[in-house]
Amino acid sequence: MFLVELVMQGIRGFRELARLRFQNGFNLVAAGNEAGKTAAVDSMQRLLFPVDQPSRMASLISRQVPDASRGALVVYSDDGSYYRLIQDFSKRAVNLSKYNPATKEFSLLYKTWESAVPFMAGMTAGITEEEYARIFIIRRDQLTVSSASSAARPAEPAVAPTSGNNPAPKSGKTAAGEARLAELRETLRKAEEAADAEYQMQSGKLKLEELRKKLESLDEIDHKYAEMDARLEELKGCATLPLNLAELVDAHVEQQGKKMADSDDLHEQIMQLKEQLDSMPAANIFSDKLFIAGAVVAALSFIAALTVLTPEQSHYFPLGILLAAILVVAAWYNSTRSSAQRKVVQKEIGALEADKIALEKNFEQGGAAIMACMKSTGSNTTEELKEKVDNYRHFLSLREEIAEQQQRIYGGVTHKALLEDYQNQQLEVIELEKAARALAHNAVDTYSIRQDIERIESELHADGSSASPFAWDGGMQDLGAPAGPPDDAGVAMQGRGFLAELAIASRIGALEMETLIPAAEAAAQRNLTAITAGKYVRIEIAGDAGPVVHDKDNTAVQVSDLSPSTQELVSFCIRTGIVEALAGKRRLPLLLDDPLAGFDPTRQTAACQVLRALGTRTQVILFTSNPALKTVGDVFAELK
Repeated sequence: MFLVELVMQGIRGFRELARLRFQNGFNLVAAGNEAGKTAAVDSMQRLLFPVDQPSRMASLISRQVPDASRGALVVYSDDGSYYRLIQDFSKRAVNLSKYNPATKEFSLLYKTWESAVPFMAGMTAGITEEEYARIFIIRRDQLTVSSASSAARPAEPAVAPTSGNNPAPKSGKTAAGEARLAELRETLRKAEEAADAEYQMQSGKLKLEELRKKLESLDEIDHKYAEMDARLEELKGCATLPLNLAELVDAHVEQQGKKMADSDDLHEQIMQLKEQLDSMPAANIFSDKLFIAGAVVAALSFIAALTVLTPEQSHYFPLGILLAAILVVAAWYNSTRSSAQRKVVQKEIGALEADKIALEKNFEQGGAAIMACMKSTGSNTTEELKEKVDNYRHFLSLREEIAEQQQRIYGGVTHKALLEDYQNQQLEVIELEKAARALAHNAVDTYSIRQDIERIESELHADGSSASPFAWDGGMQDLGAPAGPPDDAGVAMQGRGFLAELAIASRIGALEMETLIPAAEAAAQRNLTAITAGKYVRIEIAGDAGPVVHDKDNTAVQVSDLSPSTQELVSFCIRTGIVEALAGKRRLPLLLDDPLAGFDPTRQTAACQVLRALGTRTQVILFTSNPALKTVGDVFAELK
């Protein structure tokens, strides 16, 4: 699973609606101090593990708008579905819905805690919130590693307060140390001001670049939109065609096939009848043999009566005339019957030709709509008509998608307003560059300054004095009370290395410790070598006295003996190594709340590259105060 979108309103310092979108892989979210990095991480944790307990929601509720505190998280699950969980922290309400691709909306699934909580538990593979926080959430304040000896060291005895209102007199060494400490703190303050100015300038440039890319994208989209308009203009005849045109064309083609078959059958019958008619002799009585024989007999009878027959033989003349009449009548009968047969055949031919004409006429009437569509689109065949209609609808769909993309990029503003915003941002960047240049002389390595401050403070503490009743970060110290017990995160690491985290990872990943520890150590060692540029080449995680690293000379060093910032670095490498070892079994989002802030710039860049590599195996969301870590190809967002 991976996270898709986080929405916050009325959560801590977020009075207005704030929205962050993520993708699978590496995501970089830049935010300055007190810009809401921790609030965003805490909100994602609370939304992933919803619980109807006011005590767990109270820390998220805004003091300014306590009645309108809510958050939403869109998650892409392993089953290929999108789910959205909404929690109203003020009213203690929950709402779980599922995205419907058909309607392009989220449909409600559950709106009770009893249903939503177990559903989200199933999505996170049954991991508890505490286990998830120990493995998949990395915060800077969790990266301190202590040795077993330091964990077991008894608390220092309380320092009795000095009686009276005046502080105890200070030695010359203490006074010099405090003066140096004050000087370093002032230098650190100026350096942080310069860093903030640089951050604001970089953020302004990133916003300017985003606006430039947005305008370029809009120009490209406008070009594509115009191209689609031109294509649709060429096919404008398809705009009025019925939606069921494909069905009509198929029916027309089917009728056309049937018509052609019937027409061919009628044509064959007509040809057969014409051949039969041609084989019949023409009905001509004068060419009939019987008629000719009758005429001959009649002529001979007249000749015989005039020249040959005697009076006694005169009775043969009527007989000759009678015989001639019989022959002529027979010839007439034959001619009449042949003529009747020809008329019958001609009548059948006429009827079939009429059927053929009616068939053509009915087909033309039935296909008039298709023919009109073909005429309006300039198509010669139904296939060409279907192709043009398909192209028209394809281009129309593309234009709608382009228009939707265009509106999404505009985000409710006009092109003119976007241009004005771009021009104003250019002016703002110029001013930010001037401000950054003005403070550039104060930009020094804060990493070394903090180390010097820590060293001097520890020296002053070793001398039995306190540099100031205030810590350098502004927190009040109680001089009269002994040091309190370490927090839960520190206790988990003290004296046991990372065995607690390894035990959790072994359980949720169903991995034997014999398999998990070497895999996590190999990943952590690779990360540590990359970030320290080869200074440390080997690491042992599961030591009883805490982690041990080996430098390039193979000298073993207890991690708790390293500087605090290097301890943070080693802890970061181990935590990311455990997540990498689990990636093949449990792909859950890794959330990082500015854990690189204590690294120097070179190590920050190298650590960010380690997270990019881890992002190829699982989702990584890094919240950082350094926008300069962004590189080409990063999924980037800015939180204000």
